[in-house]
Amino acid sequence: MNTITRTVATAAITAAALIGGTGLAAADVPPATPSLTGDDIVTVGDNGGCNGPIHIDRTTDRTHPGQLTITATPRGDLGARPGCGTTIQVDWVNGIAPFTHSAQLPLDGGPATITVDAGLGASWVTVSVLPQRAFAVSNYIWIAP
Repeated sequence: MNTITRTVATAAITAAALIGGTGLAAADVPPATPSLTGDDIVTVGDNGGCNGPIHIDRTTDRTHPGQLTITATPRGDLGARPGCGTTIQVDWVNGIAPFTHSAQLPLDGGPATITVDAGLGASWVTVSVLPQRAFAVSNYIWIAP
């Protein structure tokens, strides 16, 4: 019985240290689970010559707890070249209000940034483009308090 209790206590302390330590060590870049396409939205199909990945960066700021800033940077024509504008859609679900929240921002001519109130703790965040078909960037993200 003591061995089981000790094992559970050790696992709990280790998990708390990893989560807390990760939040402290990476205050500006929140830890995220891997996405199928990494940190790039990848379009599929014919988009009238407006193709190319869009890189997604995520940051937090301790002076604004619970906020997540997402920056979309075109790495091709889509969102960068004139006539190739698109819309970035950010969807997130958190444990405090467990339903989908959405926000959109135009991406036309270069990088674009949006800040959303994702909440503290774990959130599921998906970033995609509209109306093009694409593989979205979707991650569980830890936003440290």
